[in-house]
Amino acid sequence: MSSSWLYELDSIWIVLALLLATVAAGELGCHLGRRYHPRTDEARNGHLRTILGSVLGMLALLLSFTFAMSAQRYNERRELVVRDANALGKLYLQSDFLPDGPRKAYKQLLRQYVDLRAQIAFLHRDSTDQETAQAAAQSERIHQQMWKVVQAGTDSQSLQALDMHKGLIDAASVYRERIFSWESHVPDPVIWLLLLGALVAMGAVGFFGGLGNHRGLPARIAVTLMLCGTIYVVMDLDKPHQGWVRISQSPILYLKQILDSDPETLN
Repeated sequence: MSSSWLYELDSIWIVLALLLATVAAGELGCHLGRRYHPRTDEARNGHLRTILGSVLGMLALLLSFTFAMSAQRYNERRELVVRDANALGKLYLQSDFLPDGPRKAYKQLLRQYVDLRAQIAFLHRDSTDQETAQAAAQSERIHQQMWKVVQAGTDSQSLQALDMHKGLIDAASVYRERIFSWESHVPDPVIWLLLLGALVAMGAVGFFGGLGNHRGLPARIAVTLMLCGTIYVVMDLDKPHQGWVRISQSPILYLKQILDSDPETLN
């Protein structure tokens, strides 16, 4: 799965670099503020105070906008895991409509089908593009084989056959949705704008402090830590393959355990 280096790089390194850069921007802003301190009066201070409020307000708006985008994608990925497990579980229950021979072949194929979903390396996106393409192609082949087993083992016009065919179509659709959601993330320009906004905001805070001849380093560091921590959460939510916030695959893994314990799925 190809994506930008900003998305592939661990968020902790990006945020650590941002932390150092924002501290440096605050110090530089404070130094410049002290230089301009003798030239300012109350009117200018009021104008600069308005500018500072505008910069911080735009940063807060950008943070909330980006957080909403990341949280929405995170929730979509969680819901798709449950939908995928439910669709595959429905296929397993529908296998009872098949005669003995086709049922065993169908369950064995279904077990392979679920195993592809439960591959930890694939689910956490540690696989290469070639491995991902191979897994997708194998999933399509197994899906076609299951379709043929249903056609051969049932009356194609029966309600059971139609329902099983619909279940196979739904399972394939959810699978494609999961692949798309795994690759979908907050656009890089939005992340870059957020990082740049944090630098500008902390530089403005340091500059305004310098105008008041007050460095305020502990307070600026505390604000910087909170800001960088929030940005880390925003970026971590958008990276299901790494970081602290992971998408639980327990519904798929639980279904895999059920299939592994079914005697008919064993060769």
